[in-house]
Amino acid sequence: MNSRKPGSKHVGCCAVSLMPAVARMDECVRVDGRPVAEIPVGDRGLAYGDGIFRTIRIESGRPLAWSEQWRRLVHDCTALGLGTPLEAEISADIEALFDNATHGVCKIMITRGSGGRGYTPPRTPTPRRIVSAHELPAHAYGTPEPIALARSSVALAIQPRLAGIKHLNRLEQVLARTECDNRGLADAWMADSQGFVIATTMRNLFFVDSCGRWLTPSLTRAGIIGATRQCLWRALDGAGEAVAESDIRPHALTDCRGAIACNSVGGVVAVSHFDGVALADSETLARYARKLLMDMESREPTQRYQRQGR
Repeated sequence: MNSRKPGSKHVGCCAVSLMPAVARMDECVRVDGRPVAEIPVGDRGLAYGDGIFRTIRIESGRPLAWSEQWRRLVHDCTALGLGTPLEAEISADIEALFDNATHGVCKIMITRGSGGRGYTPPRTPTPRRIVSAHELPAHAYGTPEPIALARSSVALAIQPRLAGIKHLNRLEQVLARTECDNRGLADAWMADSQGFVIATTMRNLFFVDSCGRWLTPSLTRAGIIGATRQCLWRALDGAGEAVAESDIRPHALTDCRGAIACNSVGGVVAVSHFDGVALADSETLARYARKLLMDMESREPTQRYQRQGR
């Protein structure tokens, strides 16, 4: 009996399919610049999470916050010794996947490539580039509803060597997102194993204290440095709003005026409650942050990413 779903491809024992059973975008996966939907099972990203990724919102065929996304991608690849990918190659992949009228999500993965069994990487690896197109999730349309954040029972491990890097090892977030789904929560905040506030399950955090000062958690021990976090930080600096990055205990946030959470796909969302404490100014802060990011994005098109045309 053939148990394969319609539209799937039998790849035997030497490759893993990346294509969904029913693709909703033409040629939705490119591997090293080719429109294929499989990778060798010996890929170290699959075996060990040995690689990095970025998730980018696409508007009218153009990747938003491209300068910062590219900066973070290069930083993370360098940190793991993956070499520096060619921007022109990734740009070509994006253009092949998204036309000028397309809105969606682009995921870029850079793995160390194939390396056989065992943790020790090959001395001269050949990194693999996987770029895929996805539809925007429902929460990314329109102005997002405020979210109430409770604490996740999943703590983030402390590993300064990997802190800030968007590497492919994401089991903590997988467990935390599963917990949210089981509890009927849109999101939850996560602490590291020492109890410091780090982020939500999929967003970075900013707070405004009772004196009007902007705060964001330090990510030197755990967490991901998101592109939207960095863009908003620069935009706030440009608007004369100093941002302090610091170690934050949850009890220190009881007198906060407001909080926002952000990522590259859904943008900025207001935090209505943090651990049950109502935050009165969050929606006002979220509107302010969105405007700063929109103004920054309006200056971006001619600076870095420009479509070459087809």
